[in-house]
Amino acid sequence: MSNLEEQEELKIGRKLSEDIVDDETVNKLKKNGTIIGAFVVIVLLAVGYVYYTTSEKEKASQEASMALSKVLPEYDGGNYSVALDGGTNAAGMEVTGLVKIADKFSSVNEGKLAALYAANAYVNSGDFSKAKTYFEQAGDSDADIVQSGAYAGLALCHEEEGNFEKAAKNYQKAADKLNEDVLKSKYLYFSALNYEQANNKDEAKKIYESIVEISGSSEFGSKSKVKLSMLGTKID
Repeated sequence: MSNLEEQEELKIGRKLSEDIVDDETVNKLKKNGTIIGAFVVIVLLAVGYVYYTTSEKEKASQEASMALSKVLPEYDGGNYSVALDGGTNAAGMEVTGLVKIADKFSSVNEGKLAALYAANAYVNSGDFSKAKTYFEQAGDSDADIVQSGAYAGLALCHEEEGNFEKAAKNYQKAADKLNEDVLKSKYLYFSALNYEQANNKDEAKKIYESIVEISGSSEFGSKSKVKLSMLGTKID
């Protein structure tokens, strides 16, 4: 670390001590140089730890991104075996599989994105049990779009299990994470269909009505109007 960087960290440490400790406490501590000295050391250690963990996360994010960029062509090409478990790709290069990326880098968003891709690959391979595990992992992402995909994936797994109430709730969660009306309406529509399957017609009606309000002229708005008519609700 350069002298300039050290000075910057010292400045941060001093600023933290000023913010954390009020004037009265500072005056009391000044009476005992040992205590104030120990306090500054603790603050600086805390700053150092934050700097270290931030640096490690950035490094992990970069590594995960690089690994993802190499393996995603296999996923896009439908080569799910290599995409999931790694191995030799079409170009003859060794790539790390999505499962390993997701597990190794589970603490960063890129790892959670890998989990979402892995879950989708498992769905496409017909393994809904493993898909569910990785959809749940992806759901911890900070990115709304990844969370939305994870909830939608979980809903699909619950549908496969015949648990339509859970499927409906997860499709709602997926929709709640979106601002874009078309995909939001699609997930809400699937939610309503599952509520119907669960024999919860009242909740299904509410959701169909909300879709009409959001995008009445869209594909799913039109479908919702038909569904409402079938359920005995008149639409103006």
